[in-house]
Amino acid sequence: MKYLIRSIKYFFYFSILCSLIIGALIAIGAVEGNIDAIFDEGYRSIVKIGIFFIIVAAVYPKLGFITRQIPSDKSWEQARESIVKYMYEHNYTIESESPQVVTFRVRGALARLSKMYEDRITLTRTAEGWALEGLRKDAFRLANGIEHVLNAPVQES
Repeated sequence: MKYLIRSIKYFFYFSILCSLIIGALIAIGAVEGNIDAIFDEGYRSIVKIGIFFIIVAAVYPKLGFITRQIPSDKSWEQARESIVKYMYEHNYTIESESPQVVTFRVRGALARLSKMYEDRITLTRTAEGWALEGLRKDAFRLANGIEHVLNAPVQES
């Protein structure tokens, strides 16, 4: 169900973005306000663009969201302070928390809007450590950072 909702959300996002770009081109006078003048095939082009957006929206959630493993033997209680500090430094705040599953959201409405409110990062306890799920780019970046924070050597003073 989550996949379907994401696909629909991306379809509307692409459609709105395309409409805004065409509207801006019309507003600055770069093109006429007539669909037949903007596109060679007129309304048939709109149908083709819509089909393209449907295909991309159907595939993108599968490619855009991943789960990364973070090896660690620390429990949430042991790792909480360092993970929360790291996530706060990277503009995330705790949404919900339990010993097995912790979710974070981006702080700030504009940042969340830029990610289409698909900004949730979920940390789930596994036998090998933690599984971090979220947007591909964020999941890679945050998983590598959390792995470094959890497995960093202790500095002696």
